[in-house]
Amino acid sequence: MCNTKAYTLIETLLVILLLPMVLTLTYTFLRVLYRYDYALTERQNFIGILQLRKRIGVGSDIVIKGDSLMMTYNNQNIELLCQNNQLIEVEGYMEYLIEIEDCEWKINDNFLSIGYTYKENTYEIFIAYLK
Repeated sequence: MCNTKAYTLIETLLVILLLPMVLTLTYTFLRVLYRYDYALTERQNFIGILQLRKRIGVGSDIVIKGDSLMMTYNNQNIELLCQNNQLIEVEGYMEYLIEIEDCEWKINDNFLSIGYTYKENTYEIFIAYLK
């Protein structure tokens, strides 16, 4: 009698040959997804910086208190706060920067800038000239 429950040598060799190919494709796909997510977050942060420049450039009465910035924009008091790895606008809860760490506002010679850390890289971004 023939035992039909065992794997043949050809089936075993096929598995040995196909498994590395499947693992390689899976690894490549996951790396592409990671790069896409990283690029998407960087693009979002770039757009957030542009929006911040526009809003702060038009705003007035800018005051920095710790990691928050308070200002007047269209006769409304607005607070920009670094909280939960994000730079948010408290009124309306608009996100400007995401997945950041160590956010800090700075004023040097009437130039307003923000320093933050993203993916272990530290950035110092010029925002506006204060009159």
